[in-house]
Amino acid sequence: MKRFLFAIISIFIVVGCSGQAVEPTPVVRDVQVTLVNSEITPGFSRIAIALFDSNNQFIHDAEVEFEYFDLTDIDNPVSESSATAVTRQTADGFTTIYTHFRTLERAGSWGLQVNASFPDGSIAQQGIAFQVVTEAVSFPVGLKAPPVDTLTRAVVDDISLITTAFEPVPAFYDLSIRDALENEKPTIIYFSTPAFCQTRLCAPGYEELADFHEDAANEYNFVHIEVFEGLPNPAESGWPLAPAMVAFGLTTEPWLYVVDASGTVVMRLEGLFTAAELQETLPEVLQ
Repeated sequence: MKRFLFAIISIFIVVGCSGQAVEPTPVVRDVQVTLVNSEITPGFSRIAIALFDSNNQFIHDAEVEFEYFDLTDIDNPVSESSATAVTRQTADGFTTIYTHFRTLERAGSWGLQVNASFPDGSIAQQGIAFQVVTEAVSFPVGLKAPPVDTLTRAVVDDISLITTAFEPVPAFYDLSIRDALENEKPTIIYFSTPAFCQTRLCAPGYEELADFHEDAANEYNFVHIEVFEGLPNPAESGWPLAPAMVAFGLTTEPWLYVVDASGTVVMRLEGLFTAAELQETLPEVLQ
């Protein structure tokens, strides 16, 4: 049992050696790797991390390679594949993550070694272990999205009753989820609470989606769903989750779901994303 727990939560280090010494020896930085994903299932997934320095500040300028390991036997990690991570930075320049889309073929224990290099020649190497679970708690890719009757601005007197966005995009509240699923266009459903965001990896997402909407308003339905009921002050009612959050099995935020014209979920992103990332990936997953 102790070994199993270690495989799930421990930081692992893969040690290798070459036959020759490399001179000069690069400076090794102290970095913290944070996995953005809280739930990973077999199939098509985006693996995303953030890097923090010793002052707990985002690292923006790394070149990152991912190496995946099979940790079925924690004492003998097996290198499975490697890939170059894509740097994703929000328009405000404050938040950066490193991402890779891939298909995970099996459930079980996995490891991700992050190899980072920096403009000054220094390097960092850190590993994290994670679990790929067979059954998702949150709504998975491949199923028809739940047709939830969510509130729109047509039925409220004040838009602050359905969004905490500081600069709301009215078009995000024109359609309920049910309406969007019935009009034969792909739909982007974004679950977030801008005013009550608890981490530095969630707040800029609304602005990134707004930027993407400027160029793609005619191609997709856009629906923003707040995490909590009882706006503008959900604390008064004990922070109840919105019905759509419950229908999608969500207890964390933010999540972005992409649904094709038939109503099937084809992609979901947890945590931060950028407008550029949507521009690059949506045509591929919806083709």
